[in-house]
Amino acid sequence: MSYRALGIYREPEFSPGKVEADAAILDAVLSELKREGIEIRAVDAISFASDPTPHPDLVLPMCQGPRALKRLAEVEQAGAVAINSALSIRNCYRDLLAAGLESAGVPTPVGALVPADEPLDARKLAGLDLSAGVFVKRGDLHALAPEDVQRAADRAEIESILADFARRGIRFAYLQQEVVGRVVKFYGVSGSAHFSVHLEGEEVPEAAVRALSQAASAAAGALGLGAWGGDAVLSGDRFAIIDFNDWPSYSRVRAPAARAIARRAMSLLGRQR
Repeated sequence: MSYRALGIYREPEFSPGKVEADAAILDAVLSELKREGIEIRAVDAISFASDPTPHPDLVLPMCQGPRALKRLAEVEQAGAVAINSALSIRNCYRDLLAAGLESAGVPTPVGALVPADEPLDARKLAGLDLSAGVFVKRGDLHALAPEDVQRAADRAEIESILADFARRGIRFAYLQQEVVGRVVKFYGVSGSAHFSVHLEGEEVPEAAVRALSQAASAAAGALGLGAWGGDAVLSGDRFAIIDFNDWPSYSRVRAPAARAIARRAMSLLGRQR
């Protein structure tokens, strides 16, 4: 049986400074699938959202906008396998992400989703120490500009940042307690296909890698992701996951990640058949 795979490039507005890197990992996965005899095609998100005709067996979507996700859900309902699904991509928006990480039971900082254009409600800030450092992050997508994630030292700075968000049309913000430690990046593919941790200039202890791998895999499962990555803060033997993303660029591990995603796709197609 011949399978058809459709790759969907991420919208440039959701890929600041990483348009080429994001496209490169998708192209690499498609190349791996082509070697397996899969018929491949790639389109941009706008073309995908407006095309009622594609009937692929496998979809590899890096898109994140609502129109493309709506179309992706329709293609999935028609029977296509997706890495990642429309629901799992939406789960990585910050208004849903914290709840997903909490349901997975993984270590993550205390946080709260708040309206950017309303006074702070003390009831929503339970557990947050506003004087101990808080990161104010746009409450929908990941950072699209440097000012979309800012550190605030106190309540006054938080309110100032929220006012700026509101002026820029950002309706909600996620307040996340600062965790002191070393920030590491991690990349994974579900099904134990790939996991790696990266810290500039340092090796991460093997015990920390194992523990973070288990936690990140649990988080990916709760969010429904097959291709994923994120950031964590290491402090001694402890860690906290501070961000989680669908389909990162895998720039540091592109070749092995592409092979792992292709293997995962072939496995899922085999189960469907």
